[in-house]
Amino acid sequence: MEKHPEEMYEVTSVNSDKESVAVDLLAERPEQGSNFLAYANVVCVVAGTGTLGLPYALRLGGWIGVGILILSLIMSVYTAILLMKCLYYNGKYRLSSYQEVGRHAFGKPGLIAVWFFHTSIVLGAPIMYLILSGTEMVGLAPSAGLNVKAWIWIAAAIVAVPFCSMKTLKEVAVMSVFGALATVVLVIVAVRGSIMDMSNPVWDKAGHDNIIWANLPTTVASISICFGGNVVYMHVEEAMRYPKSWNRVVAAALGTCSILYLATAIPGYLAYGNLAESPILSNLPQDLTTKIGTIVIIVHVILAAPILLTSFALEFERLCDITVARRGKVMERVYRTLVRLVIIGFCGGIACTVPFFGDFLSLLGALGNCTLIFVLPILCYFKLIGWRQMKWYELVWCAIIVIIGVLSAVIGSIDAIKALHEDFVTNN
Repeated sequence: MEKHPEEMYEVTSVNSDKESVAVDLLAERPEQGSNFLAYANVVCVVAGTGTLGLPYALRLGGWIGVGILILSLIMSVYTAILLMKCLYYNGKYRLSSYQEVGRHAFGKPGLIAVWFFHTSIVLGAPIMYLILSGTEMVGLAPSAGLNVKAWIWIAAAIVAVPFCSMKTLKEVAVMSVFGALATVVLVIVAVRGSIMDMSNPVWDKAGHDNIIWANLPTTVASISICFGGNVVYMHVEEAMRYPKSWNRVVAAALGTCSILYLATAIPGYLAYGNLAESPILSNLPQDLTTKIGTIVIIVHVILAAPILLTSFALEFERLCDITVARRGKVMERVYRTLVRLVIIGFCGGIACTVPFFGDFLSLLGALGNCTLIFVLPILCYFKLIGWRQMKWYELVWCAIIVIIGVLSAVIGSIDAIKALHEDFVTNN
């Protein structure tokens, strides 16, 4: 039976079982975190290091990229709201994860598809964070005599401390506040350097385009991926004291991310035009301020990694039934710590040993991000709640989002496959 979207928030009965977490949306959750911490969580995860690649995205497509960025914001907020309504589709209890949404909507194939795309992001992104941290640390401390692999393990050890000691996103959310502030500092560094270089004759030959039709699909894919937060939205909402504020929180958080994106993309493209690189720090004046920006990148990724890893760990621990009720307070902590040490060890090992993992992750990221952000939320909403109550223009809007999501996934994947082929040819 189809339900009107507003009915999803009129939950009065409470029912829980092994797969679902009972919750009444009308009731406050006093033990959970504030709306501000939820807001900071989303900003910290979404406005990551992708911020520094946006001037390059405008270089690919031209000034039309600004419009694409704003369109991606609107689509992302819309699908985030639809996805959260799917968690309460039966009007009785809250589904505990994105994977459950996929299973309830499409059975086992839906569960497997969501699990694959979800895992590729929540494990792949922290691995890339470790690689980035290790690489940048070598440049900042060359006199230490440590290679990239050693710095990667040092970064992994730092990430492991909050990851193993903090159980849920409520505790990790405190770190996200500092991560969000680090992103703001990073944007300030990029804007400052871009403005300084606008009068630098070195960049006088840089040209600007309004639209480059040949590169437009790649631009859409690149910018769309910058709004990938669906992998943690369920856990962020679960850790909110006032869950009915979700719509406002996610809109404010993604809106803030977009302001940071625009603040970086526009001055960066104005200054460097078709000479813009990714990350934009490569173009900026190589002075003390830029080095501070590099340090901020390291701080940001080290703070953001535990949020994504905790999202994965919570799902894995539920699957393994690692709970206080099942294992006891002491053994639950022991099992949880061991599991999380294995997870961070796996990430560190992959970061050190897989030579082409960056481009391989780009393949999974293009498929995973665009599919999880744009395509699956709408398909699951149609299946679980129904589409007949929607106006015709809403259906057209949903169709546009799905088409853009599919094209972004396909085009991003083709680019990643080409990069992987080039990696193997170069290596041979």
